[in-house]
Amino acid sequence: MAKLDEIAELLTEELKSFEHSVNRMEKLKEFLIGYKVSADTDDIDYLLKGYNDSQKKAVEEQNKLLANVIYHVKKSIAFPKWVVKLFWGFLVIVLLVLGYAIFQISNIPKKEQAAFSSGESNAVRHFERFIEETPKAGALYEEWRNPKGKK
Repeated sequence: MAKLDEIAELLTEELKSFEHSVNRMEKLKEFLIGYKVSADTDDIDYLLKGYNDSQKKAVEEQNKLLANVIYHVKKSIAFPKWVVKLFWGFLVIVLLVLGYAIFQISNIPKKEQAAFSSGESNAVRHFERFIEETPKAGALYEEWRNPKGKK
């Protein structure tokens, strides 16, 4: 019987501790039922406001950049490819003609000198032939060239 008393005593102690735990649980339940939970979203609001501000700044900056791009696009002029090629073709032709004209102008003094030399030699030959064909004119020329009174 001693064992039975011992087991009964253990069960009694276990029941008391269980009852004590149940009482504690009931008190916690009452406390939790009466406890008012308020949702505090101040931190989340602060983070969202900061994100919203940074997004607004980014959108404003993008709008400024877009306005700048639109301004430059409106200001720019687009030409068809064939117009650009035609312009470059005309430019090359003008430069070639200008280069040829400068080359011809730089050769003018040489041509003038050649024409002068040719004209001079033609004139000298003409006068020599004239003097040979008309001896009387040759004698007058020699007399004029070497005057006897001025020696």
